[in-house]
Amino acid sequence: MALTIIGPNDPALDALDAALAARPDLDARLHIIPWPDYRDTLMTGLAADESPWQAAFIPGHIWLPELAEKGLLAPLGPMMAEASESARAQYAAGDVIPAVAAECRYADADYLLPLFSDGHILFYLEKYFDFSDRGHPPVISTREIAALASRAHRPPHHFGLALKADVSEIFTDWLPYLWEAGGRIFDDAGRPDIANPVNIAALEAYCSLRAHCPPETHRYGNAEIAEAIRNGSAALVATWGGQAAPIFLDGAPPHHYHAAVFPAPWNATWGAGIPANQARASQQQTIDALMRVMGPETDRAVIRTAGSPVRESSYTPEALARYPWLAAQRAMLARARPLPADPRLGLFLGDLYEFVHRAFTGEMTPAAALQTVQKRAQAALAEI
Repeated sequence: MALTIIGPNDPALDALDAALAARPDLDARLHIIPWPDYRDTLMTGLAADESPWQAAFIPGHIWLPELAEKGLLAPLGPMMAEASESARAQYAAGDVIPAVAAECRYADADYLLPLFSDGHILFYLEKYFDFSDRGHPPVISTREIAALASRAHRPPHHFGLALKADVSEIFTDWLPYLWEAGGRIFDDAGRPDIANPVNIAALEAYCSLRAHCPPETHRYGNAEIAEAIRNGSAALVATWGGQAAPIFLDGAPPHHYHAAVFPAPWNATWGAGIPANQARASQQQTIDALMRVMGPETDRAVIRTAGSPVRESSYTPEALARYPWLAAQRAMLARARPLPADPRLGLFLGDLYEFVHRAFTGEMTPAAALQTVQKRAQAALAEI
């Protein structure tokens, strides 16, 4: 049976596409779906009587708890145990970084084969900042970003900071600031705790950074942030490690940026999951094929297509010296703090993006924005 694997339009998927093309005997293909349509396509297939595709890429702890709790994904452990010895050897499960493997697990069951792990890396221009006394890579606190950005702010042609603050990105862009401040989404009893004083202060601090940014930073997504790095228009720029390769390897190195890490970055691992709504034989064929093409060789290719590998063996001294962001990517994985693995988070996750953005653009105060999300979260949870 021909196998179809769906995924979003992310550069890391190019590495898998090439691996599949090199193995025509597996009869498997990758079908890319534009990001705005991806969630709806995924959910439609998982809710069908039988999935029209055999595997799908899922962003770890963001969607996995919800999908696993609903029984929409098949646990991989039994299938991996029954895979051929050859497939298990090619996959080399013990090589996956433990923090990455943990994000592919829910309720003590493995659900995803990880392909790339995309977290915050802070790029800075060496002509403005010397962090040589902070180690390699340097750690830069979110609490000092305002002062650092102010030092390098030269509008209208050069800015101290560029934030990925489009409505589709802003919540995760804010998370390193929230985590370092000690903020949280749920309290110790599992109740939404979004409008607490720590969260509000962290959002106020984040919103104040707009004074050091390009006027359109509230519309900046991956493409705009990449362009800011390519043209050197901002002294400090945070983006995903998985966006680094297309920026740094396509053409001349961009304006002598160096890579640093936040004390408490956020990260999301994307991995391939198997729909529960298909025949067991189809599931086994799919996992066997994926294990053959998602081993160390493909992980090394992810460095070159995206920049965010998930295996220890990819972080060799030679690779760390060759790719200027890779040490920060590995340090980020060691520090990253995920969102709570709570299937209820999806009920109000979209509100967090919308209302954090409203606070950033001045449409609402940070307190009013988070209070609104708090009320919506409580109402959504009361209905389940």
